[in-house]
Amino acid sequence: MFALVLGLSWLVLTPLCVWMLFGRDRGGTARVIAALTLVGLQTGTVLIGIAEEHQEHGQATHIAARATPSPSAPPTPSPRARPCATRALSPSSVRLSRRETGLDGMTVYWAASPDECGTASVALHPDGRRLQIWLREGAAHHKGARILPVKVAGGLASLELRLSPPLRPRSQYVAVDARTGHRIPERRGA
Repeated sequence: MFALVLGLSWLVLTPLCVWMLFGRDRGGTARVIAALTLVGLQTGTVLIGIAEEHQEHGQATHIAARATPSPSAPPTPSPRARPCATRALSPSSVRLSRRETGLDGMTVYWAASPDECGTASVALHPDGRRLQIWLREGAAHHKGARILPVKVAGGLASLELRLSPPLRPRSQYVAVDARTGHRIPERRGA
């Protein structure tokens, strides 16, 4: 709401301040007031930008910091001695683990490649009922991403992401690939 008021203030006050600064027969007091008004508008704009950036970064980092690797999936070392190549992964499906207390974990699936890396980085950012997921093979790329072990079975690679504490209970969470904005289909059953 404050951003809307600030935007409208820019639209209304900027022409008035420019007229007061550069108009004929204006005294020094009017010019100082106009300059201070423009400085105040610019300061407010910068502060809102910093606050929004900090809020978005804080939410993604907070959720990623709460994510813990599954105890049933020990880290699998890569059979290769050299480090894995970093590449963006496209999730094909996701299985959400729901309890009475809320969403406490998920398993993310994607098509496995012949030289699949033993780890992948994942970051989760809940936005209302949307769960935005960033997934990359190899080293972490997104701020707040966690590196988790990858399991490969039947041509599908997967990783398990546990959330502690769980996200609040909602009937319909929708997983979304944060890179593309496309919905990730939910896999049902065991």
